[in-house]
Amino acid sequence: MKAWLLPGCFLMVGALSQSVWALTPCQSDTAVGSWCEVGIETLHPTQGGVGQLQVDETQAMLADMNPKQLDKLMKKKEIPVVIAPDGGYWLVDRHHLTKALWQQGVKQVRVKVIGRLQDKDNFWSQMQNNHWAWLKDEKGLPLTPEQLPTSIDKLPDYPYRTLAGLLQDAGYFSKQDQVYFVEFAWASWLGKQMQWMPIDSANLAARLQQAKRLACGSDAKDLPGYPGRQCSLNQSKTAS
Repeated sequence: MKAWLLPGCFLMVGALSQSVWALTPCQSDTAVGSWCEVGIETLHPTQGGVGQLQVDETQAMLADMNPKQLDKLMKKKEIPVVIAPDGGYWLVDRHHLTKALWQQGVKQVRVKVIGRLQDKDNFWSQMQNNHWAWLKDEKGLPLTPEQLPTSIDKLPDYPYRTLAGLLQDAGYFSKQDQVYFVEFAWASWLGKQMQWMPIDSANLAARLQQAKRLACGSDAKDLPGYPGRQCSLNQSKTAS
């Protein structure tokens, strides 16, 4: 953990410790559909990395929130987990939010149990069939479950995942039927189209403009969530 914390960190940590967050601790037999509380350090990622620029942006947003705003956000941003045969907790979505909370010094989060799998031999095939895991790296190359980071703090930076996340936020593709990991398909595609040019805070705005043009082009038609509503709006403006 870094020694420094953004302004508002202690206020936020305090807000998360109020009674509204004092849920029953998660157990291996917690019922599917239930909410419970778990330590962030015990959560296992189901993807290979995160867009670190997007994580840092989320952290800054959290630091500026008062307790009421934070409570409203966290009630809206469901953190889903699956309980494994060994009782472990696998984070299915909200990796960016969870890492941002961890960077802020938050130790415990409330989660919703969306599944409990008991077949050890078929655990990963069931996870993939349910779209609860993304076993590919940033470039779309296969990952084995053993290659996944073991904890939230160990998630490496996938710069093109940041680009894909911002692209979705701007309406350039949709997250159809709440299917998880759509952004990774876009991230690997964008990387190939943009020849994996480096992305950092200094050039992010320019890279995003290029990505927006690519996202509305016909070459993106086979990607999930194409075309985004913003592409249609842009087309209408051009036509008029």
